[in-house]
Amino acid sequence: PAKKQRQAATLSRISLKQLIQSEVPLPQALSFMLRLCSLGLGCPVELEFALKLRKTPDAKHELHILQVRPQSEVTASHHAKALRFKYLPGSDYSAVASTHALGHGSFENISDVIYVSPETYASCSREQIAQEISALNKKLRAEGRRYLIMSPGRWGNADGTRGVPVKWSDIDGAGFIVETAVEGESVPLSQGSHFFQNILSFGIGYATVNSDEIADASDAGMEVADYSFFESLPTTPHEGKLVRHVQLDAPLEIVVDGISRRGVVMKPGKPFDLYVGQVDAFMALQETAYGSLS
Repeated sequence: PAKKQRQAATLSRISLKQLIQSEVPLPQALSFMLRLCSLGLGCPVELEFALKLRKTPDAKHELHILQVRPQSEVTASHHAKALRFKYLPGSDYSAVASTHALGHGSFENISDVIYVSPETYASCSREQIAQEISALNKKLRAEGRRYLIMSPGRWGNADGTRGVPVKWSDIDGAGFIVETAVEGESVPLSQGSHFFQNILSFGIGYATVNSDEIADASDAGMEVADYSFFESLPTTPHEGKLVRHVQLDAPLEIVVDGISRRGVVMKPGKPFDLYVGQVDAFMALQETAYGSLS
């Protein structure tokens, strides 16, 4: 005990600034790790770390790297900056319209759709649904085909009581993820929280459609989740018993404004520029005109 007291007496309390400037070269160590990990992953990275301070004079401080992730990047191209909108088209023009979307820009080359109908979700085993999704994901990913995936409930819900219990590896081939409210249930949707870091890091779009905001028929300005549109499309031979897989002749037009958090999946033959872009621009002009009159 006396020896421990003598050792403890030689240690004094110092500030973080003093620690970094004297005993621990933390900026240099982190800079080295950032360069090393960036070379290993081939892209900018972000680190999560913990610094464990020594408790005795003869011990050493320890730097622990907890996680290394690809750094999320929002493109700064002129095209991406131009994709700003607030207007949401009705179900005559969009298959999905959301006021709670993540990501920014256009999500291109997506012509495959995997979805779980509300009826299937309500009546069938969600564990089996997750297994079928995992199998489809594996097949499409091997073929290099990004897809849109949609279902009621929370994606990644662990026990399946509030959503489909998939892990990230079960849907990591998706290019755009949609979750919709469960009819008759008060289930707070995840809004991408279960896979938030992966969504940002790998540039995947995410949209949430809430039940009390879903549009009726062709109402504009409201949220849309048009399962009947996907139901009308022919299925592929390798879809599951519970999970449907459809493939369109041309890629879907999927656009998200990361600032307003609006996101849309346009129906074939209903171009975004015409049915959203031009309408949104006209509404903006009206707002400016009325504002100048006030």
